Amino acid sequence: MTSIIKNLPNWPAEDRIHAFVTERAGGFSTGKFASLNLAHHVNDNFSAVERNRGLLKSSVSADLTFQWMYQIHSDIVNVVSVPSSPMKGDSLICREPGIACCVLTADCLPVFLTNVKGTEIAIIHAGWRGICRGVLNKIVNKMCSQPNDLMAWLGPAIGPCHYEVGDDLKIAFKNSISSKKLWSRIETCFAKSPTEGKFFLDLNKTAGAILNHLGVSNIYGNDDCTFRDSEKYFSYRRDGETGRMVSTIFIDPKV
Repeated sequence: MTSIIKNLPNWPAEDRIHAFVTERAGGFSTGKFASLNLAHHVNDNFSAVERNRGLLKSSVSADLTFQWMYQIHSDIVNVVSVPSSPMKGDSLICREPGIACCVLTADCLPVFLTNVKGTEIAIIHAGWRGICRGVLNKIVNKMCSQPNDLMAWLGPAIGPCHYEVGDDLKIAFKNSISSKKLWSRIETCFAKSPTEGKFFLDLNKTAGAILNHLGVSNIYGNDDCTFRDSEKYFSYRRDGETGRMVSTIFIDPKV
């Protein structure tokens, strides 16, 4: 196995649960996509991305199969039991060992879920559109585990220090949330910007509040900001045309 730089969750998952987020260094892409870009849809050289994905595969056990998605900022939840071509949607649930479930991000929030026993996993591409459309609600409801048996890790995403949004986005969030109690928590995730009509949104805190409202109380994460840390992470808002990190979770087939 080769070694690429990975950000590992700080959560008390079972030993058979493995999860990570790649960093941008150590690949074959050049220019705007330097260097470990793992996405084909961003206009990078196809061969370079394939070589980067080869590095990813060689960094884990050879008996793993990767499940990718065609991400569309939706609330679509896919349950995968047999690996296939990229699935349309923004979240995956898996209960089978040996399938590495993946999402690609460059500012959006990757959300990892597993249950206490380590028999069920999920990964979510959680941008503001997907969150407003209810992707977190739908995936928790579709998992076999009870919410209080789940734990979540919120990976690197754009932080509130750089995620300035308009009043229209705040209204979209408010309209998507039926619970007054939950909205009172979500509203605190919008800090006023010096620019009139603008706010700084804490995407990590927003997702955590929704998960907690759904009954997931064990929530972990860090404060890594993809925009701020250009050495470690790609950021679409910072750079426009750029690469993507991969967030991956799988059940070890050997444990």
